Amino acid sequence: MPDSPPGAGERLIRAGVVVSLVGMALALVALLPLVTDLELPSAFWALSMLVGVGFAMILVGLARKARTRARTQTTARQDLR
Repeated sequence: MPDSPPGAGERLIRAGVVVSLVGMALALVALLPLVTDLELPSAFWALSMLVGVGFAMILVGLARKARTRARTQTTARQDLR
């Protein structure tokens, strides 16, 4: 199967997954002071909010993909008439 360019929303979904994973890793690092004597700057708490940003990116990408698919199916139905 030849490589096809990513459709609408594909890149946004992939980027959202990466941002979410980075946010989850930072959230785990931000929790280290609870179990160790390590002190971290409060910026780690702010950066751990990337999890939510990544999830929002994934949802927007899925919505774009669904809208494109629905538009394609509607066009195909109209062509059959």
